[in-house]
Amino acid sequence: MKVLIACEESQRVCSAFRARGHEAYSCDILDPSGGHPEWHIKGDVLPILNPSKHMIGCPNYPEYEDYIEFITMDGVEHQIEDKWDLIIAHPPCTYLTVTGNRWFNVEKYGDKARERIKLREEAKEFFMAFANADCDHIAIENPIGIMSTSWRKPD
Repeated sequence: MKVLIACEESQRVCSAFRARGHEAYSCDILDPSGGHPEWHIKGDVLPILNPSKHMIGCPNYPEYEDYIEFITMDGVEHQIEDKWDLIIAHPPCTYLTVTGNRWFNVEKYGDKARERIKLREEAKEFFMAFANADCDHIAIENPIGIMSTSWRKPD
């Protein structure tokens, strides 16, 4: 299976899939702490979710849209034909979880609350990019929060 683990710098999930023989890659804006730069894509995950003309760090864009290209931290260019078989995502929950709901009170916190509301909308869009990815099997970490009402309850 071709597996993408998004927002994972630890590489724990990636390593588990690799140990079982799958072609798995972690992707995060942080360096990997798991010790495998050859399996890690450092950068924004959005350009490599779906087959497209977007790549991370590749010098030439593909001429057609039926594969995904990216470069891992060891400098090797990789190509995933068609699309990912499985996407597992751990999007940051800072603005998605219910634990910070009190900080969205505009009457009490004014511009700070307005900024948090804006950041929550951006976090929801990021989350939904995974939910709407062109992949048959998608798992998204979804803490109790805004996505339970904005999208659907976790299953």
